[in-house]
Amino acid sequence: MKEIFKLFIDTFRPVKQDLGNGRLAVHQDYKEDNSDRPMFFKPEIARHVLSQTIINKEDFIEFVNEYKKIGTKMFYNQKGVSAIFNYSTKDEADYGDSICTMPLQHTDDYTEFVRHEKTQMSQKQFVRFLKRMEPFIIAMDDKKSDSMDIIEMAEHLQAIKTVDSVQRNAQQKFHLDVNILTGKSNMTLPRIITLEFPVFTNDRVITTKFEVELFLGAKGEGSLSAELICYNIDQLYEETIREITASILKNIEDVKAFQS
Repeated sequence: MKEIFKLFIDTFRPVKQDLGNGRLAVHQDYKEDNSDRPMFFKPEIARHVLSQTIINKEDFIEFVNEYKKIGTKMFYNQKGVSAIFNYSTKDEADYGDSICTMPLQHTDDYTEFVRHEKTQMSQKQFVRFLKRMEPFIIAMDDKKSDSMDIIEMAEHLQAIKTVDSVQRNAQQKFHLDVNILTGKSNMTLPRIITLEFPVFTNDRVITTKFEVELFLGAKGEGSLSAELICYNIDQLYEETIREITASILKNIEDVKAFQS
């Protein structure tokens, strides 16, 4: 009987009561009833928030096309390309926390190239590098040539004290007096070697051409060193990022990209 009477009183009891002076009394008898709640109940999501990382460019494009909306923006830098789906527009503010990112990952070929560029190499290291990058050598001194030509030269070069490794002007090739296994001869080695290969694993179809200048030196009798220098490697790297970003935008309508 007491419980019924209490239930009757609670029915008419206000949930909140103002006590004055900024004080508020709240009725504490209300409890959440979970008796009919399913075992794996999940509350309704208030906002649609995404946080996804995708490596492959084609998969990234498909994902962005699925979730893009008005206000979606893309940003790119040396770390990767990101799509922010709920970016603020000029008319409506948003959280900007729903994101899909494509981090840029270097190919093994680019990593190998960068590791040897601007590095003094012994003759053995130089030959190994040429053999490793042989599939990507497309020209020497702007002329298409068999990459095995320079590999064979590099293998049989033997430095002597009269080697002149100083480049006299920008138009002149290196002329070296060398000892070949069959006897002494005079040879002209290429000054510019052009290689072409993909920089990022995200898209191996997009390739970049790197022109490197060859410098040879003689440290002593029979000791030869080689160095390859690409003067615009940073510029080519940035251009490749822009090219990948542009290829993404071609397949995603009504979305703009900005360098960040």
